[in-house]
Amino acid sequence: MQICVELRKAGLEAIARLTEGPFDLEPAAGSVLEQLGKLGVQPVPGAEQVKAALAAFGGAEPPADGVVVARGVLPQQGIGAQVLPLFPVRATPPQEGANPLVLYARNVVYPGDCILERTPPSPGIPGRSLLGVEVPATAGKDIQVLAGHGVEVEEDERSFSAQTYGVALFHSQRLQVVDALRVADDFMSAHLTVLPDGRLDENGHMAKIVAALRALGVTRGIQNEVLLAAVQKARADGQPVPGVLVAQGRPPQDGREIDFELLVDAEQKVGKELEGGRIDFREAESVKNVTRGEKLARVIPAIEPEQGYRVDGEMLRPKMSHAQGLKPGQNTVLSEDGTLVLADGDGMLVVQGGKFHLADQYLVNGDVNYTTGNIRATGSVTIRGQVKPGFEVEAGKDVEIHGDVEEARVITAGNLAVRGGITANSVVAAEQNIVARYIQSSTVETGGNLEVKLSVTNSKVYVRGQMSVAGSQGAIVGGEVNAALGIEARDIGSPSAKTHVAVGVDLRVIRELGEIAKEREGNQHTMEHLQASLGRAFLKDPRGTLAAIPAALRKPKLDMLQKMQDLYKREKQLAARDAELQMINGEMRLAQITVQGEIHAGTVITISQLRHVLKEDLKRVVLYYDADKNQVAWRRL
Repeated sequence: MQICVELRKAGLEAIARLTEGPFDLEPAAGSVLEQLGKLGVQPVPGAEQVKAALAAFGGAEPPADGVVVARGVLPQQGIGAQVLPLFPVRATPPQEGANPLVLYARNVVYPGDCILERTPPSPGIPGRSLLGVEVPATAGKDIQVLAGHGVEVEEDERSFSAQTYGVALFHSQRLQVVDALRVADDFMSAHLTVLPDGRLDENGHMAKIVAALRALGVTRGIQNEVLLAAVQKARADGQPVPGVLVAQGRPPQDGREIDFELLVDAEQKVGKELEGGRIDFREAESVKNVTRGEKLARVIPAIEPEQGYRVDGEMLRPKMSHAQGLKPGQNTVLSEDGTLVLADGDGMLVVQGGKFHLADQYLVNGDVNYTTGNIRATGSVTIRGQVKPGFEVEAGKDVEIHGDVEEARVITAGNLAVRGGITANSVVAAEQNIVARYIQSSTVETGGNLEVKLSVTNSKVYVRGQMSVAGSQGAIVGGEVNAALGIEARDIGSPSAKTHVAVGVDLRVIRELGEIAKEREGNQHTMEHLQASLGRAFLKDPRGTLAAIPAALRKPKLDMLQKMQDLYKREKQLAARDAELQMINGEMRLAQITVQGEIHAGTVITISQLRHVLKEDLKRVVLYYDADKNQVAWRRL
């Protein structure tokens, strides 16, 4: 018997073959063990193991290829990587024209959800040959998962989580989440596709979406009622609800200080346009007069600034606009409804120091000329220069002029003080007192007293009170001077100048009385003519007479009747004014003319309506009306 042992399969198997018979188990086992030892098989299998394997040769058909008497350790092959998507729809191939949010709505995921797990491949376990040599194992096949938009991968690449709210897609080994949330570029709005989710009840579904919005940075302006309605619709229809305005930012509201818009033009005008397109540059409107209650400005209400916000919670700071216009100053008041600024009295609108005031005094820091234009003010006026030829000054209160009034017109309802002279055909009138250095070739009227430092020459002067020209050079020479309550002068008259002085009477009153008498006489003649034209019958019964005559003849009769009624009314007015003026004249009869120097012959003197021409020069005298003798008399000082 001959048996041989050989190694096969890279030493992983030892094969015994019977080459010559007859077979005897015990010797055969000993021979095999010996040969295994010689081949270097480690460890050598036990005798019983070898005998069990060799027993096959004792059968009726011994194996021709031999039997395995020893085996090495076979390698264990590695297991390939496994991918386990955790969403219902595993296959998500793209379809042209289809909206993934609708097509794969069941794959709804929220931020932080684990959406796929991957087990890595194993390397396998190496084997060992009968000779002790390691036999390598084949590693398992790996599978790569590409993380796309909206997917976060753990460091070990085993777990893939959603970073956003939407639907998960896994195709061609690429995992991504399609956003259901769209935030505007300016973060002022956010629109959401609300996906149905049967895993949650309504409250849980709502809470999950709100948590997802906050996780994605949408923290302000969430429209909870709108979102709830969309969740309910998605759950009822089982379909996504697209385009839901789920959050709305608020732009900031810029603030504004209270401001005022002038309703009157406080700027100086270039001039006044006259007929024919001519411009009167003297009417420059340098003073804007207003009356109590007049609207000066419209109130532009203040706006409180309010911060805005974006849907990501960032606060938006408002801007603050500062007042650009003028602010109300003194003597102004708000209207009851607070929408207007009104004048709190009569006065002049003055712009100064960023405010508009209602001033009672207007200052001209120089001459009244083409730069200032004519001055028309309801308050007082101070002029630090002159009133130039052709210009006018009108004031509701006192006027003070530091220079001359030259060929100009000055009218005031208050006092007038002229530190210079009134010259060159100027016209000056004041309801109260006037003080001037001198008056020359001008017309001056005052309802109060007149004081002249030097002289009054060739002028028409009418004073309701007393007149004084009593300075060391005081003189009244030429012209007509009328001071109702008396005149005191240094000198009066001149051999070469016709001079008329009057006291105890207001020559203007006398003239007005004459005009009244003339008008009344004319009215009387007109009245008699109308009465004759209408006839006694008509005047006795106007209505009956009108009814009896043809309609065409009625209008002339009615016109004459209306004219008569107008004349009756005017007669009453004239009679009342006549009585008033007569009373004024009666109060002035005690007035005197006091001459501290000399009054010249030829001077016309009127006292209490009695006219007298002086026949001789008189010095230091008082001229008065002697009621007993009804004549102008005089006495020494």
